[in-house]
Amino acid sequence: MNDSRGVDRRILRTRIIISEAFLKILPKKCFAEISVVNIAQQANINRSTFYAHFLDKEDLLENMVNEKFQLLEQLLAERNSHLGSVPSFNEPDPIFAVLFEHILEHDEFYRVMLLINPAGNFNIRLNEVIRETFFDRISQLDREQKVQVPLDILLDHISFSTIGMIHKWIADHKVCSPHHMALQLTRIALLGTYKAMGASV
Repeated sequence: MNDSRGVDRRILRTRIIISEAFLKILPKKCFAEISVVNIAQQANINRSTFYAHFLDKEDLLENMVNEKFQLLEQLLAERNSHLGSVPSFNEPDPIFAVLFEHILEHDEFYRVMLLINPAGNFNIRLNEVIRETFFDRISQLDREQKVQVPLDILLDHISFSTIGMIHKWIADHKVCSPHHMALQLTRIALLGTYKAMGASV
């Protein structure tokens, strides 16, 4: 039993080393130019060790992305399951809070994937996660009336504007805290664009 746990830890540690090495290379080379040899050299392992864990660099990237999205989806689902009312003006919506906290915790990964060397359909998948989360959120709300605009347009607005703010936040080196960012997006959502600008509506 103990030997098995030791092997599992070694496997996990090796996979982490390979993933971290890959992330260090991505800012320097575009994905198409990166070879398994490059990754193995950066990780200080031989190619056979790499192939013991991943089929190729595409498999490595897919595993890294899937792991992050599975974690994010789990965090969002846990927080979403306890929500039923509209957030207050002085507290960030828990969904926004989870998003920004998660991205800060995995800063290097998201900085590389979103800004430096976007590969595959990462932005599309992140958009889908946010969109589905807010669809569930809307479904749980105690609403007195129907959605005021077409649901697909509303969800697109929420997801694309949120991703845009995430991009800008990372590009600005995360000067503001996750709490601050989540609170501002919550207030914009509560007020609406024109009220947020100070207009009387």
